[in-house]
Amino acid sequence: MNDELTVNLPLFGKVNLKNVTLTSASVIIGFIDGFNPCAMWILLFLISVLIGMKNKKRMWALGLTFLITSALVYMIIMLSWINVAVKITTIVWVRNIIAIIALVGGILNLKSFLKSNKSGCLVVDDKKRKSILNKIKKFTHEKSFVLALFGVIGLAISVNLVELACSAGLPLIFSELLAINNVSSFMKFVYTLLYIIFFLIDDLIVFFIAMFTMKVTGISTKYGKYSHLLGGIVMLLIGVLLILAPDLLMFNW
Repeated sequence: MNDELTVNLPLFGKVNLKNVTLTSASVIIGFIDGFNPCAMWILLFLISVLIGMKNKKRMWALGLTFLITSALVYMIIMLSWINVAVKITTIVWVRNIIAIIALVGGILNLKSFLKSNKSGCLVVDDKKRKSILNKIKKFTHEKSFVLALFGVIGLAISVNLVELACSAGLPLIFSELLAINNVSSFMKFVYTLLYIIFFLIDDLIVFFIAMFTMKVTGISTKYGKYSHLLGGIVMLLIGVLLILAPDLLMFNW
């Protein structure tokens, strides 16, 4: 077998699969999952509402609460699925189903990249989008800071359901990788935490830039489009490997 099996990933360049570790897999997949248009359009609108406030402490508190709550809920969901994946990963047909989900998800992502000129989340229709935006306006303008805070927390929890519908393949694939590599419970937590940290990076960058410049960055169109490309490539690659060469996914720790 060749000493190298490389794939060219946008932003990351050439990646040799034989040199990939679970640490680097956590970083790469988490970072790509962070390019989630379903979460980003909500964050951008929330920011646009927040920067209209005069109280900067309230702006920072509500914005960071949204991001931290989203990350914690996403992490809890992932850890729950990992515990299930560990128990069923030895069943070949289950692994093949996950591979098929990855392949279908990859194809759909690439199709969206090639054909869609729309930005934002494609799994939320205009009616639901308007409802979410109205809720954001309502609770951010609450006189009571506590009510506004609980409103943001509720929004963050509901956003996670939308995020999973938009990119469920990537957390599912990551959970399968941890299960295949039979890592300890502590290391599952560590790798998932690392995944979440890099999942949050792009959101934090957008949020901090907006808070310091008091402007919403205009990245929504290209952001959504290229997130489909990144996710599609990774999902197709891992889907193929799960079926044809699962041993290549037995990474070094």
